[in-house]
Amino acid sequence: MTQLSDAAWDSLLAMFKDLAEVVRADARDDRERLEGYRVLTRVMALCSELSLDVDPDVPRFLPMTTPMRHIAGPNPDGAYDLCAITAGRSYRITGSRETVTYLGFQVMAGTGLTPRRQAAYVSDTDLTLDEEGRFGFVLATSDPGTGEHWVEIPEDASAVVVRQYISDRATERVATYDIEQLEPAGPVAELTDATLADQLGAFMWTAFKLMTLHRTVLPELLTETNTLVTAEAASLGSENTTPDNLYMLGMFDLDPGQALVMDIEPPDCRYWSITLESIWHECLDPFRTRSSGTQAGFTPRPDGTVRVVIAADDPGVPNWLATGGRGRGYVVLRWLDNPAAPRVALAVAPLQEVSA
Repeated sequence: MTQLSDAAWDSLLAMFKDLAEVVRADARDDRERLEGYRVLTRVMALCSELSLDVDPDVPRFLPMTTPMRHIAGPNPDGAYDLCAITAGRSYRITGSRETVTYLGFQVMAGTGLTPRRQAAYVSDTDLTLDEEGRFGFVLATSDPGTGEHWVEIPEDASAVVVRQYISDRATERVATYDIEQLEPAGPVAELTDATLADQLGAFMWTAFKLMTLHRTVLPELLTETNTLVTAEAASLGSENTTPDNLYMLGMFDLDPGQALVMDIEPPDCRYWSITLESIWHECLDPFRTRSSGTQAGFTPRPDGTVRVVIAADDPGVPNWLATGGRGRGYVVLRWLDNPAAPRVALAVAPLQEVSA
């Protein structure tokens, strides 16, 4: 008799083939094709951890990024963790705020074919800290009556995503936190056919989404290059970001010897950054090259504006972001706390002129 898990496994294998075809169809050159295959394997690794390496009675946060894995458009000057939670149960999150610039907790809802959505959000500005900088709050469908900070979540809440943004890694301490289920844990559950089929289904949904972001999130950027558009959470999908994160996105498309020059009037906020990504929304070697930067690392001009130069080769000027020789890729300018979009002027120029 055909089992649900058999069908799910066969669908998973078919999806891998389909995503390989996406890589072949959308890559413009061999480099993009090779990097696309590599991103696909990294997506598989991430989805395996998030979908199968879970115990519904013992929740734990898993890192979504690693030193070698920065996929799905993350901020490389940050940290991301995800914890799968079980619908209808209650949880307590405790931790220490430390000195990191930004900390936010996003509760997701929806599983399987139900579209993911943001169900609740707790910013660092919402936290109540004690004298030692520690915090705590409860996630539950109804007030548990314990007197703690209660955050209401829906019956189909399915995950908690934690984001941290770091302005200066040399001076800031990232927050620490943990999660526990309020209901007593039961005995280790035997793996069933239906459970595994559901997990493989979640694997497929997430993998397909992550590998096709360039087709689904502002696809017009693929042809409208060397310009930026302002994109709030609604246009990016509320499950992909939070209300206090704002973005300008674009795609650089440069010939050899060209540079994209960005003249920026910085937003009036505690954090802003610029990140370069590949066509597959993978950060460009952030720990080996300077392909991203925050407001703490950019050198302003006397009038307070910042000129950032995106190019394959070092032009010998401040604020160079390296493409690593890639002809095209995404530019992501992000900032916090909802001020107006910064003024940004872009121009493509010969690298020699920029250097001069």
